[in-house]
Amino acid sequence: MEVLCIPVGPLQANCYLVDDGHGTACILDPGGEPERLVRALEERELDLVQVLLTHGHFDHMAGTAQLAERTGARVGCSPYVKQMIEDPDRFLLFPGFEGIPGHTPEQLLEDGQQVPVGELIFTTVATPGHGPGDLTFAAGNALFCGDLLFYRSIGRTDFPGGDHATLLASVRRLSELFPPETVVYPGHMQPTTLGAEILSNPFLEGM
Repeated sequence: MEVLCIPVGPLQANCYLVDDGHGTACILDPGGEPERLVRALEERELDLVQVLLTHGHFDHMAGTAQLAERTGARVGCSPYVKQMIEDPDRFLLFPGFEGIPGHTPEQLLEDGQQVPVGELIFTTVATPGHGPGDLTFAAGNALFCGDLLFYRSIGRTDFPGGDHATLLASVRRLSELFPPETVVYPGHMQPTTLGAEILSNPFLEGM
């Protein structure tokens, strides 16, 4: 499994292109610049079959509709996030980003559901807190957690549906499900490991 981080969109959110090593790919959180993502796929001669969305905030999904249209990839998200993907402008966090095209997801993913992508299996883990329907996707020794957990920080909980205690409970759940050496690929900033954050993240003190 090869993971390529491509910061996209006006907020330069982390989008991840994951290659199964046999020509099949998944993209997580295409927050913009779908043309750039298509070029990255073409340069690597990869077939994009799956788009996975950790949550529905515009900086993580704005390129979804055009990417799916260009590639034919299926889109998966939680049932709560479905409404956000279908009508992005209704859920904008900030003015000035209107006009994001909507898309009806082909898959509604529940906690524990497995999503095959070529030789890879992505396992869905419900991790609400930053938002009500947020998901983390586990594959190999990696977690793609959106805006749940960052390097020495955590996601905001002051947006609609956010809840600080719920977010901390979601991080605790990940620490119970996965070993400390598991690599965390967050929605912003650099990768880290689950164990390093449990030990050193000031927002998780006492966990």
